[in-house]
Amino acid sequence: MFGDAQVDTLLSLSGGFRLEASDGVVGTVETPLFPPDDTVPDFLVVRVGRLHPRRPVIAAALVESVDPAARVVRVRGRRAEILRLPEHLPLAI
Repeated sequence: MFGDAQVDTLLSLSGGFRLEASDGVVGTVETPLFPPDDTVPDFLVVRVGRLHPRRPVIAAALVESVDPAARVVRVRGRRAEILRLPEHLPLAI
């Protein structure tokens, strides 16, 4: 489909794309998060729910594919696993 560089570029433009796990839709990519001085995101903030939304943070390393035509980001893992992710970045040591 796309090479790694193309996936990275598409991922940086993925705000508003639907996020899908192996077993269904999780939510919507609210924003990609970039490390300082880089153009490739290392995390995605995902909006989940409408009335009381959560915003779990998912590592970009879990991304399997990005479909710009369908506006979908597909990730490894099950929906329940992603929904349990914390709403903050992991601590850096």
